[in-house]
Amino acid sequence: MKKFLCAILIMSIALSMLLFATVALAEDGKTIGVDLYYRRDEYYVDLESTFTTYGAEQGYTMNIQDADGDVAKQIQQVEDFITAGVDAIAIAVADPDALAPVLESAVEAGIPVVCYDGGANSDKVSTKVIFDYAYNGQLTGEWAVNYIQNELADKETVKVALLDFPASPVVCVPMADNFQKCVEELPNVQVVARQDGKANRTDSMAVAENILNANPDIDIFYGINFDTGMGAVSAIQAANSNAIVICAGWASEGFEMLEADDPILKVMCANVPVVQAKDTVDAITKLFNGEELPKETLSMPMLLDASNIHDYDWKSIVDARMN
Repeated sequence: MKKFLCAILIMSIALSMLLFATVALAEDGKTIGVDLYYRRDEYYVDLESTFTTYGAEQGYTMNIQDADGDVAKQIQQVEDFITAGVDAIAIAVADPDALAPVLESAVEAGIPVVCYDGGANSDKVSTKVIFDYAYNGQLTGEWAVNYIQNELADKETVKVALLDFPASPVVCVPMADNFQKCVEELPNVQVVARQDGKANRTDSMAVAENILNANPDIDIFYGINFDTGMGAVSAIQAANSNAIVICAGWASEGFEMLEADDPILKVMCANVPVVQAKDTVDAITKLFNGEELPKETLSMPMLLDASNIHDYDWKSIVDARMN
């Protein structure tokens, strides 16, 4: 009987120790509050999927919220993160000035903040994880230079047009600037237009149509995102033009077009959401480990065309999208 009672006592102690260890493990686990700019874009859908899976792989609980581009809503979500006592915040800010005070409140509460896909106007943010947008423009510009030298070498004047988005001076303008700088190094290149495509298909198509009316022999359109590029594609198709389109962007429709060796859309220089999400989580891990971070953490874009799109596994990223 004594042996039986001892066995029960030992089992009880073992179960208590196991329960204590489980609770301790749960208490040691860290929670990251992630705020998305909006879920309405393929890029952010894939960001969210990667934050969820990669964060879990690193042992974090990911509390993901969608601001839907609403500044007031995003401020409230950050305040909720502070109240919940998350261990870190990752945020794509809807307004760099408006979000600064609440993010500084988070830091003052002992919660480090990492911005991604842009930054907040505060020196208390640990780092901002952004793509090298100037390099994105350089990659597309270098591709265009190679195309001109190999495919349009016999043309006395090669006409190029840019569909820009001046409202985005941090992301879009550096891309367009560097693209233009590259192509203008060729003596036979003439940039006939650089106009605001409003970063959407409808406006970009209308702008591209006007440019084509004035320059029916245009050779190359450059767009600062996929929708801008597709607006140019539609205008080229309507005008029965021989122009091609080069753009930045991230879209499964574009990848499919590149795989089919589309006669108009030739290049997408992708700022890959998987890369940005992982770089953001890795930056937070470094903060947890006591490392100091630079004020900017640069992620590298990837140029995709018909020659390498089949080697890039974009489909697994799309398949991982959350419903």
